[in-house]
Amino acid sequence: MNALREKLKNEKVIIGMVHLLPLPGSPAYKGDMEAVYEAALKDLRALEKGGAGALIIENFGDVPYAAENEPINKIAFATMVARIRRETKLPVGINYQFNDVETEWAVAYCNDVDFLRCEVFAENRIGPNGLFIAAGPKLMRLKAHYNKDIMILADANVKHTFPLAEQPLDFTIESLIEGGVDGIIVTGITTGVNPSVEDVKLVNKHAKGLPVFLGSGINEKNVNEYLPYINGAIVGSSLKKDHIVENPVDVKNVKRFMSKIK
Repeated sequence: MNALREKLKNEKVIIGMVHLLPLPGSPAYKGDMEAVYEAALKDLRALEKGGAGALIIENFGDVPYAAENEPINKIAFATMVARIRRETKLPVGINYQFNDVETEWAVAYCNDVDFLRCEVFAENRIGPNGLFIAAGPKLMRLKAHYNKDIMILADANVKHTFPLAEQPLDFTIESLIEGGVDGIIVTGITTGVNPSVEDVKLVNKHAKGLPVFLGSGINEKNVNEYLPYINGAIVGSSLKKDHIVENPVDVKNVKRFMSKIK
């Protein structure tokens, strides 16, 4: 039974971010894996106490992100996911930056996570991290070969990137659905920037019943504008201390945000 899929039947699921500190292999790694784990565990506990519906673990500190990472970085990420997964009964997802779906599926499969995020599934895009070719064909073949009920949430027009060739949003959504995704994420152009309500409405209109998630820019002031058109949201900055994305999760901000969810 997939815990996120079950939860979506009854509620709008707010997915809090567990942003990992830099891991081995990334430029800013400080040499202490235990410190990475302790910081992640504190964020997890704050999300739990604040009432978040799920969490997603991301190697947020590994900037600048790469399409292909060193083995030590992959193993470090898998280790963190395994340790954090054991500590909670909430639905757990992962996002391994940036669009390294082969590693992401392997980590998800081996750690019984409930969902993963694929940034570039049905488009070809370019950004500061490089050139990214649609990963949907590779990811769905991995799922076929190593099958498990892990939800795939995929972005439409993912933040921090631009299309190599413009394609209509409804065409992208149709391609995501045809490709077999389990949910669609819509974002603004960068972290913390919200998409327009009209864009979210458009995604909802063309989603054909698939869950729609807001992937950036949602906060306690604008959340009720989006709620009628989404099934959940991935929330980072709004739940952090002083609403700064690099800070730890603040349980008071989580509680305040969750009090707005109706």
